[in-house]
Amino acid sequence: MKVRQTHTSSQLTIWIVLVAMLAGFTLLGRELWQLQVKEQDGFEALFRNQSLRRVRLPAVRGKIFDRHDRCLADSTPNYSLAIYTHELRAPRSAVANVLEQLHEIWSRVGRPPNLTYPQIKQHMQQNPDKPLTLYHDLTDAEIKRWRTAFEEWTSPAPGSFRRQKIAGLNLGRPLEGRTIVLQTKALQNRRTSTAANTLELIYQISERLNKPRVIRFQQIKDHIFARRPLPLIAWDNLSEQELARWADRCSMLPGNDIVCIPARTYPFSEQTAHLLGYTMQADADNSPAEAGRVHYDLRGLKGRKGLENIYDDLLTGSYGYQLLQIDAAGFHHNTLQTTPPVAGGDLKLTLDAEIQRIATEALTTPLPNEKSQPIRGAVVVLDATNGDVLALVSAPTFDPNRYMNSTRYRQQLLTDSTARTFHRAIYGQYPPGSTFKPITALSALKQNSNAATETHHCHRTYRNSSGRPMRCWIHSQGGAHGPTTLQTALMQSCNIHMYEIAQAIGYEPIYQTARAFGLGQYAGLFPALDVPPTQPDVRYGNLPTTADNPTDLCNLSIGQGKLLTSPLQMAMVTAAIANGGTLYRPRLIKEFRSQTDQPFRPNPTWPIRRIDLDINHLEQVRQGMRDVVMHRNGTAQSAQVGSIPIAGKTGSAQYREKVGDTVEDRVHAWMISYAPYDFPRYAIAMIVENGISGGQTIGPRLAKLYRELFQYDGTLTGENG
Repeated sequence: MKVRQTHTSSQLTIWIVLVAMLAGFTLLGRELWQLQVKEQDGFEALFRNQSLRRVRLPAVRGKIFDRHDRCLADSTPNYSLAIYTHELRAPRSAVANVLEQLHEIWSRVGRPPNLTYPQIKQHMQQNPDKPLTLYHDLTDAEIKRWRTAFEEWTSPAPGSFRRQKIAGLNLGRPLEGRTIVLQTKALQNRRTSTAANTLELIYQISERLNKPRVIRFQQIKDHIFARRPLPLIAWDNLSEQELARWADRCSMLPGNDIVCIPARTYPFSEQTAHLLGYTMQADADNSPAEAGRVHYDLRGLKGRKGLENIYDDLLTGSYGYQLLQIDAAGFHHNTLQTTPPVAGGDLKLTLDAEIQRIATEALTTPLPNEKSQPIRGAVVVLDATNGDVLALVSAPTFDPNRYMNSTRYRQQLLTDSTARTFHRAIYGQYPPGSTFKPITALSALKQNSNAATETHHCHRTYRNSSGRPMRCWIHSQGGAHGPTTLQTALMQSCNIHMYEIAQAIGYEPIYQTARAFGLGQYAGLFPALDVPPTQPDVRYGNLPTTADNPTDLCNLSIGQGKLLTSPLQMAMVTAAIANGGTLYRPRLIKEFRSQTDQPFRPNPTWPIRRIDLDINHLEQVRQGMRDVVMHRNGTAQSAQVGSIPIAGKTGSAQYREKVGDTVEDRVHAWMISYAPYDFPRYAIAMIVENGISGGQTIGPRLAKLYRELFQYDGTLTGENG
């Protein structure tokens, strides 16, 4: 009876276990079905999302041409050597392990070790079990730095009390005297990281190309951590000789190849640097539109100054995209899809590269009596008939090709006392000096037609209505102009005559005439394209609205005091006088196109206003300006070129400059000019900072500019030269 009960109890236990197992298998099967069937689509989507990476590709930047289709800014092939790290994961290399540890120690000591890559290879081939001395002459400061860094390097990991071991280094003896020794035996069978293999490959290529390594080990690690699926650029701007050596010596090495990345170049370099500006690598796009959509941004170029910056949207083009498949380790596995970028649009300028060269050389070539120090100044050449900018020069200048590629060069320019990157032609603000006198003369003629024939006497000094004495420039030479008319006052640049007529007409007429010629206002050189231009009421320079006293009025009449203008503004004034009274917006963009397969679209000229002037009054001022250059008593006879009639007005704007502990009186030498006189084509403004006078400093330069300019356009021949 007892045996039967035991048997029944055993069967019951077995059945209970079977039911429990069946229930367990049922639940397990249900979960497997839930995961593998019902939620399959969700997991597939998650897998696809985790294994795909979207890369943004930059477009080739558009070109900038001059008016005769000479290329001023181009995108040229930049042949670079790329490392594909996903192909360098498998090799196990003791040399790579040694290099990795060497660079880790190097970063902590602060200077390169006392051995070379060939020495490391030789050691690992001949004496791999012996220690390798990395440093043998450490200074006290280096020893202190190394001990501190070693303590941090080997400090216990979070949650542990044991110091971390560093392969190849003795925890108890990181130093042996003044040497650091690496136990290379401990590195022979160690697993090699992808970063170490990449570093060794770069050393191999460096040795075979005979080209110094430029990329740091930390950059390699950062790339593998943050941009693992993408190629690592180890060298760029490879020459033809280096490309040939690579094909012969390196192309068989794994994980490297030559790629072509467009680079920006400026064929005319320093001559167009201020106008065109330059490009640098674009910042990462963190806009909401791109967030979560792009995993990697192969940042292209972005304009930082000049036209490159102002018209960056047109020149940049449209980005392309590439869809990459990565493996479980995050390395590139396959390229699934590519949408190519669309190249940027092009600009065609009104600038003439040859006239730009002529103007640059005329400004920057020292005269026989000048020091060889860099000339500081500017030249603007406009087409007097429509406001086209033919040349826009600022000096001293800089090399944008070097600027983009050399950190050291950029740092030098930051500390250069001559402000080489400052665009004086557009943004420089100077008192115009006597180049302002034609505006004073036109103001007087508008108020009093007899002002042309009225005579005033220059006795070197003049007392204004407040009794303050004011001098003519000729006072410093011990002379006087004597009786002057308006025309002879312009020719000889007499200050006293201008004081007299200014006191007679008051401040407001001069202010209104100056404003009509565009002074104190935005020039509008860089308008938006494909939009009817407007003339914004933006103050630029400084045109005081009132005179506080008679002295301010007299100073304004000769272009001194608080009045400030730019060389571009004075060129606009000159063009308006030359063409009969039409003030044009200076046009720099002649044509443009949004894509390279489209035709160029014109950017029209745009007159700002027709100045309210009597043509007879204007002609009287023009005759005075002609005499400035062509008359034997003119202040700019030095600007004559053969028998070609040239008009102009010199200026010597006084200013004060601190030199050391003293303040010195100095002069900006000015001249405005147009030519030929009867049928004006060119309107020019030129300034040299810290010059002598307009006639001595600018006149010879203007003659050089005109001579080459007239030879270039065919005006100057054997008969008139």
